[in-house]
Amino acid sequence: MSNRSFEIVAVMLLAAACSAPAAKESPARVDVTKTAVAHVATVPDVYETTGTVRARTTSNLAAKVMGNVTRVLVAEGDRVHRGQLLLQIDPREAQAQVQKARAGSVEIDSAIQAAKAAQAAAAANAQLAQATYDRFVILRDRGSVSAHEFDQVAAQQKSAAADLERARATYGQLVARKSEAGADLDTALTFAGYSEIRSPVDGVVTAKYVDAGSQAAPGMVLLTVEESNGVRVDATVSDEYVSRIHAGDSAEVGEGVHARVAQVVPSLDPVTRTALVKLDVEPSASIRSGQLTRVRFPIGQRQALMIPSHAIATRGALRSVNVVDANGTAQMRLVTTGRTFNGLTEIVAGLDDGEHFTEIR
Repeated sequence: MSNRSFEIVAVMLLAAACSAPAAKESPARVDVTKTAVAHVATVPDVYETTGTVRARTTSNLAAKVMGNVTRVLVAEGDRVHRGQLLLQIDPREAQAQVQKARAGSVEIDSAIQAAKAAQAAAAANAQLAQATYDRFVILRDRGSVSAHEFDQVAAQQKSAAADLERARATYGQLVARKSEAGADLDTALTFAGYSEIRSPVDGVVTAKYVDAGSQAAPGMVLLTVEESNGVRVDATVSDEYVSRIHAGDSAEVGEGVHARVAQVVPSLDPVTRTALVKLDVEPSASIRSGQLTRVRFPIGQRQALMIPSHAIATRGALRSVNVVDANGTAQMRLVTTGRTFNGLTEIVAGLDDGEHFTEIR
């Protein structure tokens, strides 16, 4: 829009604000030596977009066993520490399984001791039968025993050896069952532990989905805990600018909160043509998880028309500057403003480089 157009709009708005025709006044004349000059300056080029504040770590704590919720020890907003008990599911069934597994383990231990004693007895009997057999072999060779007597001793030797093998096999089976019983006990203890929901992080409870008396089922989310060691911001960046943003770059979130680019997701959303940029944010009371915030990325420098911020008058949504023409006449002119840098405000439209204006509103 040209300067002339802005002047026309200003005149129309002022006329509409008046209920009766105003008396015609002579335009004010200003000493040009007491005015300032709009000038083009080099300013930081900033890309601004929106982002969502998220916790760095969000833990959705779900049930792994079925049962009634007996106790809920926290509420939304409570601060918790790692390992703290937050919720309990009825543990009686799991405890019964633990007792059963322990009883089975004790039973196996007793059986192993008995099998060990039986194996020792079978080994002693087999040793005696083998020694007797060896003597009868010598006697048979001398012709001192009958064939019937020798056959009886040989049968006893074979029976004793077979008994020893059976005792050894029984002992080995019981030892194997001991390992299984130990595994069963470990499993039962693990499932018993599932009845207690504990916090995996130091953080804040942000959601509670059940109360005491509710029925829990495997996979059902019971609580949400967000880690309290800081937040991150997920920002959407246009494909036009994403190539100018890199991991490690600085950024600004909200009102002057410092952030650093942690990751630039390489893929683009095919619908919005934007990329996801994740930022690590310094701890600040001004931003909280779930909040929508502005994110500003420095992407270089550019030229902008700047004037002192105090020379701009504000009336509602309108911004104006008193511009002085070559004849020294001051006239109000509507302007469109941009960003502010160190007390200077960018003029996007309504004023040209080199024009004079008054700094007193």
